Amino acid sequence: MPVAVKSLDARRYAQTFAVFIERSHEYPAMNRRLVEVTNTLPPNFTCLDVGAGTGKVLTEWLQAGGQKPGIYLAVEPNALHAPTLRDTCDALGVVSTVDERPFDEHFPIGSELDFALFSHCLYWPQHPAACVAHAYNALKPGGVLVAFLQGPYAIHSINHLFEPEFDRDQPSGPHHGFSSAELLRELRDIGLEAELFLDPTPHDLSDLMGSDNEQELNEYLSFCLQIEFAELSGYLREDILAYLKAACVEQDGKRLWYAPNATVMLKKA
Repeated sequence: MPVAVKSLDARRYAQTFAVFIERSHEYPAMNRRLVEVTNTLPPNFTCLDVGAGTGKVLTEWLQAGGQKPGIYLAVEPNALHAPTLRDTCDALGVVSTVDERPFDEHFPIGSELDFALFSHCLYWPQHPAACVAHAYNALKPGGVLVAFLQGPYAIHSINHLFEPEFDRDQPSGPHHGFSSAELLRELRDIGLEAELFLDPTPHDLSDLMGSDNEQELNEYLSFCLQIEFAELSGYLREDILAYLKAACVEQDGKRLWYAPNATVMLKKA
């Protein structure tokens, strides 16, 4: 029988995300991809950034040598992230508009785009491929769309393995277990053929499972599963921890959980 669990609200999502990204090595790979792409775009390019968060991705791609957008249209529905995002854009000198409405296939984009970015945000819309197609259709000739999301391994696997065990008090999002594999299939179904890149981006969990780090471990797994992991007890908590330990590899004195980050790319002819 499924166990009653509490799903994360927007506040807890933001809090646990901050813990999660400290363990993930995906951002350097994402930054390299964004530098490669943005430096091929016209000067003062127009960028749509869906799921812009606090501006961490924007900041790091510019710091890594990527080209600055001339017009930056950011979509960030999390009310805890949006104010920080505005401050980040101001500090970077990026001309920006921050829209706090959720992005869907009917979202008013309002202008032609040189670049569209979906950064780990396609887990939330009802029709993720339709959202991608909507942004793709707004690209100018020569424009590029990049979607970052999980590959069909690691966190994707743990989602699908344990989700049937949960009786959530509220939905965590319609596609929490969504990966690049599902996105590519759905894009093909609507006539779009995308490129796929997978980067070896481990999570460093070296000291996470010791008794001194139980609170951080709870926060990390809360984000992965989108539940309050600290409130789990008994066999289910032990099963999840056993899975996580078994999924890690020991390398160079570290305990690494390999969670390849996927880049799905579309270019407008």
